[in-house]
Amino acid sequence: MKQILKIGLDSAAPYPMHSDYNSAVFEGFEVDLIREVAALLDLELHYEVSLWQNILEKLYKGELDMICSAVTMTHSRQMILEFSKPYLQFQLCAVVNKNDALADLKSFKDKKIGIRIATEAEKYVMAQFPANATWHAETNQELYDKLMAGRIDVLIDDSPIAGGFLHKNESLTIGMFMPETESQYAIAMRKGDVELKERINETLALLKNNGKYAEIHDKWFKQIKLVM
Repeated sequence: MKQILKIGLDSAAPYPMHSDYNSAVFEGFEVDLIREVAALLDLELHYEVSLWQNILEKLYKGELDMICSAVTMTHSRQMILEFSKPYLQFQLCAVVNKNDALADLKSFKDKKIGIRIATEAEKYVMAQFPANATWHAETNQELYDKLMAGRIDVLIDDSPIAGGFLHKNESLTIGMFMPETESQYAIAMRKGDVELKERINETLALLKNNGKYAEIHDKWFKQIKLVM
């Protein structure tokens, strides 16, 4: 019998990491990646879909086994969770309408900035631009809708997710990549679940060595710039 793992999934569906689980087609980079991992480890994945801040809390409480849904690996999170080896390098970026321009951090003066709640982008903006007006959203879609409607001047987001939205909205562009925000996504697990972490790390290494990881990466990010 296969081991069943409860995996948390962001209901806001940050494409191309993954699409809406309840849509006709459930797909994305992390969907393909975790399916390969599960097949090699003979695991059965049961998804639990909720808002981002909810799945983080559930994993911390031990109500989930893992999250593979655009989890940034940070020092503070490593104190309370286990993380696999990173599977994607990226950077925070500023998205603006194409008729706007950003030259440097001084360009953000007096701009209203949109960020998503409980993200590293939110932490960055609150620390870097404390004097700016901010708008906090529960979903990425809300941010991009606000930007296109002119309700905010700029939004800060992870570059893979920004790339997915820009692919569908030609009126938007990346104004700049935020300096010193190089980051990594990894699979998050419950603290102390070291055996599972080691098994997943071995599998990720195998997928990179046999070329399957590169195949999945190119499928979803061939036309998306992830870092400056």
